[in-house]
Amino acid sequence: MISSPGVGSGLDVNSIVRQLMAIESRPLNRLQADKTDLQTQLSAFGTLKSALSTFQTAFANLKTVDAFEVYKADSSDPTAFTAAADSTAAVGFNDIQVIRIAEAHKMGSAAIADTDTTTLGGAGDTLTTTINGNAFSVDIGGKTLSQIRDAINNAPDNTGVSASIITESSTSHRLVLTSTETGNANALNLSFTGTVGTDLGMSNINDPTLLDSEIKIDGLYTVTRSSNTISDAIGGVTLNLLATTASTARLTVSRDTTAVGETVQGFVDAYNELKSTFNSLSGKGNDLEADSTLRSIQNQIQGVFNTPPSGLTTSLSYLSEVGVSFQRDGTLALDTAALDTALGNDFSGVAELFANDNQGYLFRLDSLIDGFVQTDGLISNREDGLNTRIDTTDKRISDMEYRLQLREKSLRDQFTFLDGLMGQLNGTSQFLSQQLAALPGSG
Repeated sequence: MISSPGVGSGLDVNSIVRQLMAIESRPLNRLQADKTDLQTQLSAFGTLKSALSTFQTAFANLKTVDAFEVYKADSSDPTAFTAAADSTAAVGFNDIQVIRIAEAHKMGSAAIADTDTTTLGGAGDTLTTTINGNAFSVDIGGKTLSQIRDAINNAPDNTGVSASIITESSTSHRLVLTSTETGNANALNLSFTGTVGTDLGMSNINDPTLLDSEIKIDGLYTVTRSSNTISDAIGGVTLNLLATTASTARLTVSRDTTAVGETVQGFVDAYNELKSTFNSLSGKGNDLEADSTLRSIQNQIQGVFNTPPSGLTTSLSYLSEVGVSFQRDGTLALDTAALDTALGNDFSGVAELFANDNQGYLFRLDSLIDGFVQTDGLISNREDGLNTRIDTTDKRISDMEYRLQLREKSLRDQFTFLDGLMGQLNGTSQFLSQQLAALPGSG
C-alpha cells in the first residue's frame, strides 16, 4: 500500500495540488485584497476626521465675536501695581496712587525666657480667637510657649490664625499670631480665661484698623479693600497692589491686537495642516485618491472661503481684506501688517467678519465641520458603509476558504488515487516485461 503521495508512481502530488490550488485561490486573493483596500480607506477616514476635528479645535477660541474682545492692561510703574483686563474692560486710562498695602493683623507676646521649660497660666486656661465673626478656642493653660504654638496651629477648628515663635535672644522668645487673611475684617480678637492672658501679654504689632489696602483713582475716588488684589473697582480690570507710592502711576487699557494676531495665525497654521492632510489622502496613488466624499468635503470648505458673508454692519467681505489669503499652493498665509491695519481701522468689523453668529467665516466653518465629524455626520456614515462592506467581505472570505479546503481535499484524494493506480500499473508492466523476457526465443 502506498502511504505517501508520489511514492508509488513518482508523481509529485503535493506540487500538482499546490499549483492547482494557487489557481483556485485567485478569487480569494482578490477578496483579501479588497478587504485590505477597504481597511485602508477606513483608516484614511479616521485620519481625515481627526484632522478636521483638530482644525475645528484650533479656531474654537476665535469663533465668537466676544473672543475678539481681548484687552491688555499696562502699568506705568509695575513696582507699584500690575494689572490684567478681561473681555468686559473698556479702552482708556486711569491715574492710580497706592496709598496703603493690605496687611494681615499681627499680635506679639511679652518676652518669655524659654520655649520648652516655662509654663504659662494654669491648667484649663483657654484662648478664644475671633476672626471676622468666626471663633475657636484652644486650651493653652499650663503649657510652654512651643506647646501653645502647636496647640493653636493644630486646632481642628482654627478659623484663620498662624502661630510662630520669634527668638530675639537666648532669654527672649515671643509668640506671634498672624491672621491668614489680610484686611480690617480679618483682624484678630483675643480673649482669655485664667491667668494665661496676663502671662502672655499679647499686644498689637500693627494697627488692626489700618489693614485694608487703599488706592486713589484719578485723584478723586478712594477705594479700600481687604486684599491687594482688587477686581471690582474698575470694570473688567484686576489690580495687583505691590507697594505704596507718593505719586500716581498710569493704568492704560487697550485692545490686545497682538493676542488676536497670534490667534488668527493659529487658525492659518491649523488650516495649512488640514490642507496637508487633504493632499496626503487625495493625491495620486494615495488612500482616498478617487473618493468622492473627500472631494466633497474639500469643495464645501473652499466654498465657505469663497462666499462672503451677507448682512454685516461692516464693509469688510473677504478674509484677504484682513490679511488672510490663499497662496498658489492652496495654503493660507497671514499678512500681519494688513491684519493690524484692519484691527486699527475697524476692530469690530474684523470680529464680525470672522465670528458673526450666522455669517462669520469661522462660524460657518464650525457648523460645516460639525456636519462632517459628528456621530451621525458625513464621515461616520461613510465609515459605517465601509465597515458593512468589510463584514460582508469577511463572510465571503470565510465561505470561500471553507470551499477551498474541500476542493483541496478532493484534488488530493483524486491525485493520491491516481498515484496509487499508476504505481500498480507500473508494477504490472514490470511483471509482464519480466515474464516476456523469460519466454523461449525472447533473447
